This record gives sequence, structure tokens and C-alpha cells, in this order.
Amino acid sequence: MNELKFAFRQLLKSPGFTAVAVLTLALGIGANTTMFSVLNTLLLRALPYPSSGRLVRVFRTSPQSQTWPHSVANFFDHREQNRVFERMAAFSWWSFNLAEPGQPAERLRGIVATADFFPTLGVAAALGRTFTTEEDQPGRNKVVVLSHSFWMRHFAGDTNVIGHTLRLDGESVTVIGVLPASFEHPLLWGILDACRPAAFTPAQRQNRGNNWLNALARLKPGVPLGRAQAEMSAIATRLAQAYPDSNAKDNVRLVPLKESEMGDTDRHLTWLTMGLAGFVLLIACANLANLQLVRAATRARELAVRAALGAGRVRLMRQLLTESLVVSLLGGALGLLLAFWGGEFIGGRMRIANEPGLNLAPDATVLIFALLCSLLTGLVFGTVPAWVASSADVNDALKESSRGTTPSRSQHRLRQTLIIGEVALALVLLTGASLFLRGLQRFTHRDPGWRVDGLLTGWLSLPGTKYERPDQQLAFFQRLEERLAVLPGVERAAISSSLPIWAFGSSRTIAVEGRPAPPPGQEPLVYAEAVSPSYFETIGIQLRQGRVFASTDTTNQADVVVINEAMARQFWPDENPLGKRIGSRDARDPEWQEIVGVVSDVRFPANLSVPDTRLQIYRPFAQEPRQFAAIELLTIGKPEGVAAAVRRAVAEIDPDQPVNELDGARKIVDRNLANLGLVGTLLGSFAALGLVLAAVGTYGVISCFVAQRTGEIGIRMALGAQKRDVLWLVLGRGLRLILVGALLGFGGALATARLLAAAIPELPARDPMAIAVITIGLIAVALLACWLPARRAAQVDPMQALRYE
Repeated sequence: MNELKFAFRQLLKSPGFTAVAVLTLALGIGANTTMFSVLNTLLLRALPYPSSGRLVRVFRTSPQSQTWPHSVANFFDHREQNRVFERMAAFSWWSFNLAEPGQPAERLRGIVATADFFPTLGVAAALGRTFTTEEDQPGRNKVVVLSHSFWMRHFAGDTNVIGHTLRLDGESVTVIGVLPASFEHPLLWGILDACRPAAFTPAQRQNRGNNWLNALARLKPGVPLGRAQAEMSAIATRLAQAYPDSNAKDNVRLVPLKESEMGDTDRHLTWLTMGLAGFVLLIACANLANLQLVRAATRARELAVRAALGAGRVRLMRQLLTESLVVSLLGGALGLLLAFWGGEFIGGRMRIANEPGLNLAPDATVLIFALLCSLLTGLVFGTVPAWVASSADVNDALKESSRGTTPSRSQHRLRQTLIIGEVALALVLLTGASLFLRGLQRFTHRDPGWRVDGLLTGWLSLPGTKYERPDQQLAFFQRLEERLAVLPGVERAAISSSLPIWAFGSSRTIAVEGRPAPPPGQEPLVYAEAVSPSYFETIGIQLRQGRVFASTDTTNQADVVVINEAMARQFWPDENPLGKRIGSRDARDPEWQEIVGVVSDVRFPANLSVPDTRLQIYRPFAQEPRQFAAIELLTIGKPEGVAAAVRRAVAEIDPDQPVNELDGARKIVDRNLANLGLVGTLLGSFAALGLVLAAVGTYGVISCFVAQRTGEIGIRMALGAQKRDVLWLVLGRGLRLILVGALLGFGGALATARLLAAAIPELPARDPMAIAVITIGLIAVALLACWLPARRAAQVDPMQALRYE
């Protein structure tokens, strides 16, 4: 207690030092605590399900991807043959069309799942029950379980909702349960309104070629993940041998369910941001260590007197460390307040499942992190200065005058080393932030190969009960396209199976006529889109060779296909691809399709992940109708201006059919990139803070150098030294430190650039010129910080300096 009281008295005697130290630490600890709160919420915090550590996602892997879905038949084989899972369930994200009497049709977001989905997660209904195995059968699946949020929003929490009938996808279904609020986890499931039984048909249970099903499982108690992985891989190997046409080269990968919340790109970016925030704290610690060294030099006589009176080295170090820890704890407390504000700022702007808002309220883990961060920083910036100060020679210190502040040679070297470290860390921090921001800017301004501006897009999901046959689906979309094309303000309208915003919706493997068949499992993978004839002109994809589709390309005519340039380069680099044929990988019935055109490549402007394939093919919608489809409207004015007319047009054709996500393509892209923009803002803030701290630290060291050598400078000027000589004396000292730091930081900057390129391959972040400009800019800022005290030194009056000495 005596040491604490003394530490507080000493800090109150130096309010300037105390304020600067506490504020510096608060900024560093606040930035790191905020980022740890994000990291904890996204990657570390346990899922809200019982024994969630035993829950795993079961992915299918292939040479093209490590996160493929499964076919229904393969899922049942995996579930029945394994001995490591307590339960295994399947699910798929779905949408349901809700049509209430007298109300406009509404899209509900949800999932279809097997009956053991909720038992696998360990979730019971908060009201009513979940569906049973008997209800997970075709014809018996007319039940629905509501999410808590939809129940509150649509039924105002009415407990009499059980037994209520809803009209979903054109049929009446009965509400049998309401899920607890704790089940909803947008990072895993997105925004959920309802859950229905999957109810696989006999044909689906036999199909191994249609992979659309996600799987999760609960490990048996005591079964490690490695053992489960080995057994599931063995099952996948047996299935590949038994069914080489569909399962060759397929394997299974188990990932903890918590880790499956985010993709690799998002996970790498989160860790990268956390790491760069740590650099801010390291720069702050270096600054405070320098301040402590200066302060220790001014207190050299006091420490010598205490040592002469019997205080041992450990006692002196303990006192100085106590002061450092008090400062760090005060800074940590203020940093925690900043972290609360930072969490609200980030949480309010982060989009999860394309919806704004993420709760980043600090929990016990975050509070413990802030405390440990405070204690660690106190030790980091306090230990070395305390060791140096406590090791001073008592006799020399007592011989000094009462103002004796001349530091030892070891203190000089230590302070210079700290400045070198600050400059190096600041350069790495600036490089990481600048490359990301420049890369993101270049990515967003890159031509995606299609028209984003001026385009209104939306989704429609036709219920299978009402539009079961392909000819019914085709008739609906053809009628809709004709109706949309004549709306006021619409220049062109088109239909496609998906939108090229995040990725195309479906992919398939193909065979090329006249080429030897590749080994099983290594067939070329292509994105496959079904589009109406006006699609290419509507969204601005350029025709390079041949023709696009015509209204005559129907089921009564030969199957045709349009390919992209990447595919033409890969398979026919020196030939004309027109007239060539591609087909399915089924050698017995390849279903050959003739290539009639080549169009420009399409990129996905909202996706920084590496696409599954660069190859793209297009099929006439009339020859390959889909149940789910997108609409694209090229508008004369603002795309949003015709949204209401589009909804009316759809309702005129089918009042039960809603239009989903109807908005301008540019707005949809911007929403998908909002989180990346937020990361850029954070990195830019960290870089600016690091630059300021490094500049302030450099200024402090050079100012101290000038103050300690005032007498020498006065003598030099009295003997004829010019102002420029004094100016260069000071600048030369600073420049040497800055250049050494920049040299070390340049290596770190190159490593950061490579790390960023590996973490986000699609981000055009390779920019050596930017690294060079950043390095020169940092040197210029640091030199400016040196020039201010150098200018002051050059204006020293020799007589006053000598009189002072």
C-alpha cells in the first residue's frame, strides 16, 4: 500500500506525463480490446448449444473445393455407416412464399432439414415441438416450426399460435412449434423465419449426382475429431470405389461447427486486423518506455539516495514497476470505455447475413483480455526502464547536480533501439492498411464484365407444389419477362438462373467431345447458367464470336450453349470453338450441346474469394428451365424507381408469388462489400494512430537529445558553428535511426504484402510502388518530427546555453 500511495503521488507530481501515458495506452488497449471483442464474437465464443464443442460440419471435398455439399444418397450412407457420431443431420437453406388472405405475398427465409436436425444441435422448442421422423416424409410434411423473431414479429408473441395454419408455397401448413431465441445464430444460419421437414422423395434418396445438401453431426462423447475424420474418410473411399461415376476423388472433411461460421477469407482478414491492432499497442509501449527512460533519468538522484539509504535493486525495480502498472491499469480502464464505444460503432455497421447489426457487448472473456492486456503492457514498457534505472551507479548519480539528467550510454542505445522499432512497426502497419485500402479500391473499380449500374435485380422462387413441371416454370417466367419488358422506365428485361454478384448459382462437370476423358474426379468444372435470349444485352456481357440465344432455341431444337472466353482459351486456344460440342460426364449419355457463341468473362464484384472455376457456360432458359430464377431489368432512370411496378406485375400473374431482394445491383454489391469497407476504415484508423505515435516518439527522443546537449551546442556555436551545422547535427542523428527502422520495416512490409495476397488472393494488393511511396512518406513524417527540435536547437543563443550549463 505504501508503494501504491507513493506511485500515485509521483504520478500526480507529473500530470503531463501521466495524462500522455494514460491516453496513449488507452488508445492502444482500446483498439486491441475492440478487435478482440470482434474476434471473440466471430471465432472464439462458444455456440449457444449444449456441448457445442462436439458439433461438426461435414463437408464433401473434391479437387475443385473443400466445402462442397452432399447428395441425398451419400448423406444417408454417411449417416448409416459411421460409428463416431451420436447423431447426424442434413439441412439446406430455403425460402418459402407466405401468402396470407388480404396481404401481399412475403418471402420467408429458412431451412429444410431432416427430423434429427434439432436433436443433433440439442435444441428443443420453446413452444410446442419440432417435427418428427414421420413428418419428414413426402405428403406428411405439411408442418412448420417458426423462429422466435418471426413469431414475435408476425404473431406478437401469441402463445396460441400452435395449430395456426399458414399458406406457404401454395399449400396450407400447420404451426407445430416455436424455437427459442437462443437458437438463432445469424453467423451460422443467416436470418431465419421458419423451418420445415426436408421430406426427401424416393428418387432423391437414390440420387448421387445432385449435390445440394449440407450436413452436420454431433461426435460421440470421448471421440476425438481425428478419429472421426479417419473413419469418415474411409467411408468416403468405399463410396468412391462403389460409385466411381459420381463419387470418384470425393472425400469428407470435418470442421468444428464454430469454425464453419466464416469462410477462410473472412477468418484471415479478422486475424490480420487483430494483428495490426497489436502493432499499435507495441508502438504505444515503445513510446511509453522512452518516456519512462527520460523520467528515470530525471529521478536518478532520488533513486541513488534511496539506494544509499539501503533500498535494494529489487525494491527500486518494484517501485518503478508499480508506477508503470498503475499507469497501465488506468489506461486499460479508459481503453475499456473506448472499446465499448468501438464495439457499438463496429457492431452497428457490420453486416451479418447481409443484415446490419452485430452484438459486440464485451463479456467476461473480453474483460479478462483487457485486464491481461493492461498488466502485460505495464510490464512491457516498465520492466526495461526500471532495470536500467535501478542499475545506475550510486556514486556517480550522487555526484551529479540536483538537476542531473544525463543518461548513460546504455540508456541512449535503448532509446534509439526503441525508436528504430517504432519506425519499423509503423511502416508495417501503414503498409498493411494502405495495400488493403488500395486493393479494395482497385477491386471495386475493376470492370466485372457486366453492367452493374442502372440494373434492377430480384429473385423469385416458384413453389414446387404449384409449378412442379418444367413447362409450368418456363411458362411463368416467359410471361413475366414479357410483362416486365413493357413496364414504363424499363428498357430491357431478362431472366437467368442466378446473378453474377457473389457467384453463379450452380456448377457442373463436363466432357469435351473429341478429347480423352480425364481420370474420374478430375473432369473440368464449369459454372452453368440458364438465361433468356435478352440476358446478354440486358446486363452488358459482350459477344466475342458467333451468336447469343434466340427465341427459337427451345426444347424442339438442338441443344446449344454459349461459353466464356476463359473456356475457349483453355480448350481451343488455336481453334475456332464454334461448332464444337460439350456434354455431361456421363459417357453413356453425354447430352451433347453445340457451342454457338463466345462471350466475355464475368467477374463477381462482391466476392473476394477465389471462385470455384473460371469457366462459364450459358444455356437457353427454354431448354433448361429452373424453379429459382433472377430477373434483371435495365432501367432508364434509377433502378429503384420501377420496383413497385415490378411487384405489381408479378402479383398480376400470381398473387401468391413475392419478389425477393428487389433492388439495384449496385446497392446489392455495396451491401456485400460493406464489411470490407469497415475493415478498411479500421485499418486506416490503426495506421494513422501508429504513424502519430511513431512521430511523437521520434520527436520526444530528438527533443531529449537536444535538451541534453544544449551546452555542447552552445559551445559549438560559440566556436563558429553555423545554424545549418547544428540543424544537420540533430537531423543526422534522427535520420540514421529512421533509415535503420525503415530498412527493417521494409522487410516486414514485403512480408505483410505477401501475407495479404495469400489471405485474400482476389484482392489486387501487389503494389511495390505503393510500398516505396509509403516508406518515403513515413521517412518524411519522421524527419519532420526531428526537424522541429532541430530548428529549436539551431536557434539556441550561445551565451544563454553556456550560462545555463
